[in-house]
Amino acid sequence: MTGRITLAVLVAATCIGCVLLVRHFGLGVEENEYGQVIDYPDKREVRRPVIGPRALVAFTFGQSNSANYGNERFSADNRHILNYWDGDYYLAEDPLLGASGMKGSVWTLTANKLVAAKAFDQVILLAAGVGSTSVRDWTTGGRLNGMLEARLADAKAAGLTVTHFLWHQGEADNNDEGVAGYDAAMRPIIALTKRYFPQSKFFVAQATVCLSSPGPNAALRRIQLDLARIPGVYAGPNTDEIGFEDRFDGCHMNGKGLEKHADGWAAAIAAHLD
Repeated sequence: MTGRITLAVLVAATCIGCVLLVRHFGLGVEENEYGQVIDYPDKREVRRPVIGPRALVAFTFGQSNSANYGNERFSADNRHILNYWDGDYYLAEDPLLGASGMKGSVWTLTANKLVAAKAFDQVILLAAGVGSTSVRDWTTGGRLNGMLEARLADAKAAGLTVTHFLWHQGEADNNDEGVAGYDAAMRPIIALTKRYFPQSKFFVAQATVCLSSPGPNAALRRIQLDLARIPGVYAGPNTDEIGFEDRFDGCHMNGKGLEKHADGWAAAIAAHLD
């Protein structure tokens, strides 16, 4: 499934159960108070799968390039690649439920590549990215920290064991303040994931580029890379290497950019198989 969607619709907001829901009339789309998509037309629900020992259960989060802002949509190549949301399972199709944005994501494509390469037999995606967020939003005391912990608790209560956390974020922190506080902000995020899923692997992408100014930030990339010195933490791809020719708006990936992004994640994950 490929394509783009333009939203030129009326929006209404209501508070139901103290959770803000935004409905896009005529589209059947709902978002929560964080802008994460929680309902989308024609999603194909499936039974809860039997999760085998060669399953990748990936919790994906960060800012927009970890969410649904790519310029091409992808769908699962087979029924072993699923999107978990709020107790239910769906065939993985962009936009993924649980993350913000209504376009394409890197994760369905990454899952297709990993299964095709026989690195895993099945993939379950728990998407949680939110566009335009700083690491400070996700860390202790940040506006998304409670949501993050609630999503971890939900996964655990559903009987899921997250095997991999895939973090792609940094563009919003490409400044002096962001560089100075990045390491200290990331460590509580990693610790929180380890508290719920102590055997999980946490991957950190090197990501600082969005638009031409400011340019790539080598100091921030070094901090992101050095987080892999923490036990159970690994280096993800360096997406600063994806040029502006592969970013349709100077920040988010077009089809070729998403292919390169997914190749980077597939290689990083495959390098650390048990």
